Amino acid sequence: MEVIQAERMPATARTARFVMMVELAFSLVGLAIMIGTAAAAFSVPFLLLFLYAGSITALMGWLLSRWLSRRKFVRSGAIAVEVVAGGGYLAMAAIDGDLAWIKVLGPNTLLPLVVVAALLMPSAARWFDR
Repeated sequence: MEVIQAERMPATARTARFVMMVELAFSLVGLAIMIGTAAAAFSVPFLLLFLYAGSITALMGWLLSRWLSRRKFVRSGAIAVEVVAGGGYLAMAAIDGDLAWIKVLGPNTLLPLVVVAALLMPSAARWFDR
């Protein structure tokens, strides 16, 4: 029996995966709360917000399930989803007129920034290039 040594995931890719898992967990909790309040506060903007949050959460979950395949589209897809998630949060805050420094430096913008920065590192790029 021959042992094949697999390439170890770099710390940047592990960090990005962990942060995305944390984001996914909080997104699932947020969606559960949104479903609970949907009956009381249903409107078209609420439905659009729910579809946006649901699609980001679904894409994050799907990308995390494909993470170990090490394909290039997983890395680029994760970067795209994180940019849309962080940018969407900032856009919603700007539309509400509540774009303060506490919002800009909050976890809804810093966590996607951490993932994007980690996935743009050369070690993560090499690992996903297989």
